[in-house]
Amino acid sequence: MKKKRKNNLLIAVLTALIVLSVAAIVYVIMFPREETVVFKSPEQKKQTTQQKAAAKEMEQALTPAKKSREKARDLPQPPPVAGNPAEKEDVVIAKIMPPRLKLKQVAIIIDDIGYDMTPVHELLRVDADITFAILPLLAHSREAADMLHKANRETLLHLPMEPLSYPKEKPGNGALFSDMNDEEIVFQLEKNLASVPYISGVNNHMGSKFMADEERLMLVFKQLKKKDLFFIDSRTTNNSKTTAASQKAHLTVASRKIFLDNDRDYSKIYQILMDVCNAPAGNAPLIVIGHPYPETIRAIRAANKSFREKGVSIVPVSKLVKKKSSEGAS
Repeated sequence: MKKKRKNNLLIAVLTALIVLSVAAIVYVIMFPREETVVFKSPEQKKQTTQQKAAAKEMEQALTPAKKSREKARDLPQPPPVAGNPAEKEDVVIAKIMPPRLKLKQVAIIIDDIGYDMTPVHELLRVDADITFAILPLLAHSREAADMLHKANRETLLHLPMEPLSYPKEKPGNGALFSDMNDEEIVFQLEKNLASVPYISGVNNHMGSKFMADEERLMLVFKQLKKKDLFFIDSRTTNNSKTTAASQKAHLTVASRKIFLDNDRDYSKIYQILMDVCNAPAGNAPLIVIGHPYPETIRAIRAANKSFREKGVSIVPVSKLVKKKSSEGAS
């Protein structure tokens, strides 16, 4: 009886083991191991594709250089120079450029603007930074100032002053006279300045008498100083008191060196310009004054080409005045 019970227990254990084994096999078959799947958004897929393409392009671009380096390594290398260690970095040799020529600068002022607009149009067609001096209170004074301002050309007030030859020669509208009192001079000067906007400075029209009166001239210069303007002395008299008056008024001034057209002759005007072109550059500002005559305009247009070829630059007169001022001159 005991033996039979023992056999039954053994059969039960074996049956249980068989059932467990079958269950394990069924579990493996029915439930295989899951793989981790990463789902990418369309944007991530696009970025991955672009990165692969970029990597491929880079590899293709580097292949010739890589082959060249491998080929170069196969060649015999020159021995290093004695006393200098061999360097792996490339040596950059700077290209030697010829020194730039020092440019000579010239200012050309055309006086008596305001009577007629035709010469203004013609001068604006000249490819040069000409300075225009506009007379006050004329029919085309403001029109010329507006047009030249829009064309980025420098303008001056061409200030009429009493000449020694008055009344035989009349200086024109807005003139300053030696017999005016201080209030009259200031009033007329302000009126003239208001009629010609956008100016950077002033130069005198006639004035051989007024320019020799230091007291009157100093009054004018003090007004110009208040408005941050400079003065160009046209040098219509050897008795000019510009230097003395400007020092007392602390005004920046400069003087005309050459008149172009005392003779209205094209050949003479052109020759004067050529002399200016060929003259050595000096320390003093080279200021040339002319008038809106057809002969002068033609000569400037013709000479401008030679100026460029020889490194002579026509500049606004303020550029020379500021340069003179920065060098310590009055």
